[in-house]
Amino acid sequence: MTLFHVEADVIRKGTARGGSQGFAAYIARDDISHEVREGLSAEDGNTTTHARYLVREGKAGDDLVATGSGGLPSWATDAAMFWQGADRYERKNATVARTYQVTLPRELSPEARMELAHDITETFFAQFPHTWAVHCPTGADGQEQPHLHVVLSERRDDGIPRAVPTYFRRAHPRDPRCGGARKDRSWHGKARLCELRAGVATLTNAALEREGHAVAVSHESLEARGIMRPTLVYGGAKSKEAITQARQSSREERAAEENAANLAAWQAQRATHKLTDLSREAIVDYVRDRFWLKDPSSARVRERQVSAMRAIAREHERTGRPLQGPLAKVVRPSLGPLSVGLARVRGVRQEESHTGSALNVRLRDWEIAHARERSQELTHDTSRGW
Repeated sequence: MTLFHVEADVIRKGTARGGSQGFAAYIARDDISHEVREGLSAEDGNTTTHARYLVREGKAGDDLVATGSGGLPSWATDAAMFWQGADRYERKNATVARTYQVTLPRELSPEARMELAHDITETFFAQFPHTWAVHCPTGADGQEQPHLHVVLSERRDDGIPRAVPTYFRRAHPRDPRCGGARKDRSWHGKARLCELRAGVATLTNAALEREGHAVAVSHESLEARGIMRPTLVYGGAKSKEAITQARQSSREERAAEENAANLAAWQAQRATHKLTDLSREAIVDYVRDRFWLKDPSSARVRERQVSAMRAIAREHERTGRPLQGPLAKVVRPSLGPLSVGLARVRGVRQEESHTGSALNVRLRDWEIAHARERSQELTHDTSRGW
């Protein structure tokens, strides 16, 4: 059964040892000195708390697959400079950063895992200052445990040049140039985390199906999916090995049932939302536009417009139908003297609506007189044999 896990946490100023800079260095494995990588003692105080943790666990940071940063403001030459400024200038007890850990399916190939990690960061975090890293350690069961780490600032850069201390001040309620970069409060709350989990599950299921794996994940709880797990009975087993074996056996027994339910939910989602195109570009556009639907910023509006144009281009390429441009101007044929007469009548009627009933009487008199003249002309012509 494919593992699915999205964990969120908050780094507040003055409450986390090492702060956001230490955590970003930890996931990027930048805080591990040469001596630590050689497996020597790190109790000399020259390394950070995170580095000492790696040494204590017998690790040397070799589980790092890739790392990077994005969304940084112009004043930050690199991610370390940004996180150092956040730790220093954010106000007391404020949220300095948010952290996320997302499990990547071990069923995917290494290339597909990196593509999924890139799609996740591109969908949810690209417009915010962030640092990401992909780790792939070996678990206690001897299998790979690939996962993605992200440390994120809520302050989305708006392009206004600011000094570093000013950037982390409170945003001005009316004039953004007079305060700091505004924090995006949409990250707050349990509902937002559920939306993030749902979006990650969609990206993950699309990646699994693209590679042909008959497995799926779900962001919903077992109760919401209608799955009831029986109480695990160890049968008197007391040793750690026996308990581990009992858990493994129970997991294998329920894996098929839960995976079938996940696949059915994924296929129902595809049918409901008409997800016929599972390409990376199409799925990222779909998830990103839904996740940021309530964001009225100009950047998100342009993003949705570009997504719509890409969807039209993909549909054109798939079906071969011509692209629909602006409607051509319809040129109506001229009716000659009759059109001039109709225009005159329209003008008279339009004038009638403004001048009142007197013009209405004159118009009726003119119509009656004109009809009499025309009748006399026709009678005269008939009498002459025309």
